[in-house]
Amino acid sequence: MKTLTRRLFLSALAATLLLGTAGALAAGGIQDDGAFFSEFAKVNATGTITDVSTRLHKDITVQTFASVPEDMKSTVLHSDKAATNRGFTQWAEQLARSKKVNGVFIMLVKEPAHLQVVVGTDTQRQAFTLSDRATLVQRMLGQLKQKKNDDALIDAVNFIFETMNSHRSGVATSFGSKTPAAQQDSSSWLSVIVIVVLIWLGFSLIRGLFRAMSGGCGGVNNMGQPYGGMGGGGGFLQNLMGSMFGVAAGMWMYDHFMGTHSYGARPVDPANTDGGGFTGTDTDYTSSGGSFGDDSGGDFGGGGDF
Repeated sequence: MKTLTRRLFLSALAATLLLGTAGALAAGGIQDDGAFFSEFAKVNATGTITDVSTRLHKDITVQTFASVPEDMKSTVLHSDKAATNRGFTQWAEQLARSKKVNGVFIMLVKEPAHLQVVVGTDTQRQAFTLSDRATLVQRMLGQLKQKKNDDALIDAVNFIFETMNSHRSGVATSFGSKTPAAQQDSSSWLSVIVIVVLIWLGFSLIRGLFRAMSGGCGGVNNMGQPYGGMGGGGGFLQNLMGSMFGVAAGMWMYDHFMGTHSYGARPVDPANTDGGGFTGTDTDYTSSGGSFGDDSGGDFGGGGDF
């Protein structure tokens, strides 16, 4: 029963996400007409594709086919392997151009088994280079040949995201002499010292105010007790209140003087914020790919071993 419920939940979740992206496939998404992937893999990959779009302003579009459409057979299917590869190249780049993909387009065909990865010429200059594309093709072909289709999809979108994010971070930090990790280490010790000093100053200030209000007169009443009604200038309650207000005052001072105005002082990666993505739009494309089936073209099931 639990297994059935889990499958129904994943199917419903996948349907919701895929329906939400189906109408905007040209701007990134997965169209699995060739039934290559499991629903879980598509949901997982869709989340990464969305991150790439919102954070880096680039598209990852994946489209699969069970076979070559009738109108493309004369272009793609040839007895000569080189001519077939040229046909797949032409077809994939034509699809990327028609969808106006601004990033990476991955095309998979089940029969004959073929992978083609298209990258826009503007994307190649900064976000995802020709060397990156070659690495992606080799990784995917290795997994597809082992019939690990889900692995190929999830690893591909993660590799694209990490690579683009790395290139973007390199551009953003090239103006400084320190790496983000070094800057974080040096600033963390300064933050601790500043917090301690400001809390101590805040505590001293509040304690002084309590002493002035409760024990400033220094006189005694008829019972021989100091004025102020708190005994000895406030005792435990005074110290407790002073500590609480001191900590609050110190943290307030740190927040305003250091200019963080937040609970954390972690450095912000420009690639992980709106407006920190790549600029430019792809208008032309190049691609590379290869076969991952046997000599007869290969026949394998959808899904995978992820």
